[in-house]
Amino acid sequence: MLIVASCLVVLNFSCKKFVEISPPDTQIVTASVFNNTSAVTASLLSIYTKMVSNNQSWAISQDQGLLADELTTFSTSSAMIQFYTNSMAAASNNGPWNLAYNYIYQANAIIEGLQNNAYINPAIAQQLTGEAKFIRAFWHFYLANIYGDVPLVTTTAYTVNELMARTARAQVYNQIIKDLQNAQVLLNANYVDASDTAQTTDRIRPNKSVASALLARVYLFTGQYDSAQAQATSVINNTMLYSLCANLSGSNSVFLMNSTEAIWQLGVPNPPPVSSNTPDANYFILTAAPGTGTGNSCIISTQLLNAFEPGDHRKTNWIGVYTGTNPAANYYFPYKYKSYNTSKVTEYTMVLRLAEQYLIRAEAEAQQGNTNGAVADLNVIRLRAGLQAYSGATDLASLLAAILHERQVELFTEWGHRWFDLIRTGAVNTVMGSPGNVCQAKGGTWNSDWQLYPIPQSEIVNDANLQQNPGY
Repeated sequence: MLIVASCLVVLNFSCKKFVEISPPDTQIVTASVFNNTSAVTASLLSIYTKMVSNNQSWAISQDQGLLADELTTFSTSSAMIQFYTNSMAAASNNGPWNLAYNYIYQANAIIEGLQNNAYINPAIAQQLTGEAKFIRAFWHFYLANIYGDVPLVTTTAYTVNELMARTARAQVYNQIIKDLQNAQVLLNANYVDASDTAQTTDRIRPNKSVASALLARVYLFTGQYDSAQAQATSVINNTMLYSLCANLSGSNSVFLMNSTEAIWQLGVPNPPPVSSNTPDANYFILTAAPGTGTGNSCIISTQLLNAFEPGDHRKTNWIGVYTGTNPAANYYFPYKYKSYNTSKVTEYTMVLRLAEQYLIRAEAEAQQGNTNGAVADLNVIRLRAGLQAYSGATDLASLLAAILHERQVELFTEWGHRWFDLIRTGAVNTVMGSPGNVCQAKGGTWNSDWQLYPIPQSEIVNDANLQQNPGY
């Protein structure tokens, strides 16, 4: 079954700014929630809360970092070893399948509940519907890139959803694009607070530019390069809201809450429920030698360490080191998020940021033969990192390789970018297999079928119309 509840939305209230809304008398939300603006807003905002409490950013980043060439693990967990050796098992139910479909289900409930709703202010209904459509698009994007063809769920009809077959990825992408285009129309141009209308400095609720940023990525992934360039440009040109941070760490730097580079972030409770502001800081930062469990057990791979050019400030600012004494060893770990062992909130989880938009536009420009534009956008990122301007060859293959490399060292351990990039550019077999042999170096044997996760076996059992991915 795709969805574990029928016509019910379970709420979870805890995020900063979200607590301003009083929850309903019960946590089970039925149709009556749509008679009350505060309740329906709380239902929408609870999705973001659950994305934080479910550690989505760290889980996807770590899992796909292990699958690719970003991370090395010391874990003895069978699930972690499966990721690291590219040998996932369907019975292990790896990946975000169930959580993603629960977020989608809740978004669908909100979209349906707000249609022709006379109880909710039209401006508020518009913003909430736009956010719900964005969420539906966001999670369908991740499902389609992780599993391939997936059920396209756009309704709360449980009897329909529980028996759905897989939908061709191209059709899923069409719906993603449609949802994001609708979201662009519906969403506020500014960021809004829990009132749904008042402007705020927090960047934790999608606005028009958030929809545009994801749409730029989707167009890039689907080879619609002119549209990818246009959407990325619309975000880059929104200089009233966005600009690259000159600092990679410290004051006014990239991963701080509400940084000028942030397009969309996930807020955290204040004070945070763990000793850090983000799951990424909590589970990536090492204060001892790597453990054998799930969290704090991974280090930066040799491949990624060696990918940085001499003098790259990202290596010194975004990679930390713990020096062990018994045995003597340096353990390098992702250090983009630095707020650890503190109750003071200074960082939010980054989901979409401006640097990606420059790299999207560079790749789109290169694909369209605009070499000068591609090099100029590539250099924006390189110069910010303290590197010299790109001076390599400018034929298409060389330029695309340079952009892919820049994405590797800019976007590492952020929401699985590297794994997706290897697959969509066709580089996955040569990196993971021969001649790169990364999978072999990790103790696995590469099989091209393993580009996609297996559909969880429990879903195959419950839905006779679901077919498993090849190789599992």
